[in-house]
Amino acid sequence: MHTAARFFHRPAGTAPLAESDPRFRVAAARRMLARAGCESGIGGHVSMRAEDGASFWTTPLEYFDETTPASVMRFDLDGRLLSGDHDVSPAVEFHCALYRARPDVGCVIHLHSHFASVVAATGEPIGMYNVGSVVLFDEQAFLADDGTRPPVEGHRVIEALGTRSVLMVKNHGAIVVGPDLEHTTGLAMLLEASARYHVEVRAAGGSEIPLAEVRRGQGSYRRIVVPRLWTSHYRRLARTDADLFTWVEP
Repeated sequence: MHTAARFFHRPAGTAPLAESDPRFRVAAARRMLARAGCESGIGGHVSMRAEDGASFWTTPLEYFDETTPASVMRFDLDGRLLSGDHDVSPAVEFHCALYRARPDVGCVIHLHSHFASVVAATGEPIGMYNVGSVVLFDEQAFLADDGTRPPVEGHRVIEALGTRSVLMVKNHGAIVVGPDLEHTTGLAMLLEASARYHVEVRAAGGSEIPLAEVRRGQGSYRRIVVPRLWTSHYRRLARTDADLFTWVEP
């Protein structure tokens, strides 16, 4: 990996970025996800559609909690690198496919986080074992990855996901899509938390929330809770990840 990907502080002579800069926002999302228990090793991706609609920003093979704006690259929807020069997973192909097929998608997050991966391996959807789980109701699709084919091929991801927002990939992890970076980051956090409830409540012998209450609560959680997860975690990030904030204007 190129030396630039290793910078944890803004190099001397590098102009500061605005907090609205997509490179900073993608790096911040990955840091927040890591802090929320959604670390994915050096795999996994956070991507965000660029303002032109015909390209997207994403990151190389590295831990979520070490990402800085220096790592963030830009690709067109055919997978051609437009800016940046770091190592990237070939799985970036399915991001291209999703952005081409789903104009409603502004962000794609691919996780190998622990509990989401455990539940995905069972072939079952995450159950409604916690109030936050209701955002996932009727939003989960499923794709098997038995290791015999290239992982998460774009055409298979599109076909399996359809119009839903969560794809559980057996023996692999999960893919979360949404209208923008903030919403999708919050949804990914709730996915991992809900997967943990699923595993632990099942082991404890608990039961799911009644269906009527799931349907009743889903709208309010999407409208009220998911958007606030970004702002709340962003405030905490400013305290815990000072090295990231050396990249932005004072």
